[in-house]
Amino acid sequence: MSAFTVSRILFVCLLINEAVVMGRTPPEERQRIIMPRAMPLPALLLLAPFFFAFELPGGWGWRVVFVQALGLGMELAGEIQLMRARSYSVAANLPAQPQTTGLYRRLENPIYVGILLQVGAWALWMPVAFVSVALLLESFRRMVREEREYLARLAVSHRGADSFLWN
Repeated sequence: MSAFTVSRILFVCLLINEAVVMGRTPPEERQRIIMPRAMPLPALLLLAPFFFAFELPGGWGWRVVFVQALGLGMELAGEIQLMRARSYSVAANLPAQPQTTGLYRRLENPIYVGILLQVGAWALWMPVAFVSVALLLESFRRMVREEREYLARLAVSHRGADSFLWN
């Protein structure tokens, strides 16, 4: 099996996970999600590598697969940790128990970092897909601003190694 085939499988796993998360989210919570208006068009660019992929030199394809797998693992571990604490929410102003253990001890938003790692690595197969990565980062920045405002109202402050991404 080629690195690109494994990369495709990991990207489909990302899509399935996001569909499951959205499917399990109540409609009223889904309406609170901050998404740029122009996001659907660049999101389609993420499908471009399925049809027009560049061949990556040397062992770079397997490095991309490793980063995607690392990102998927980080995203799933963050989601599981929040679900166990009954603090998982896709809206910025719903969790009542901020996490500071596990992945959250070192990272402010491991789920967002995991998604960015996956999508960024996937975009290496077709660089035009980096437009989607930039828009996704901006969407995450807005979500983190809302989360920080909400946590400030709870008198909680949490910063991690990834905090520079969200400023």
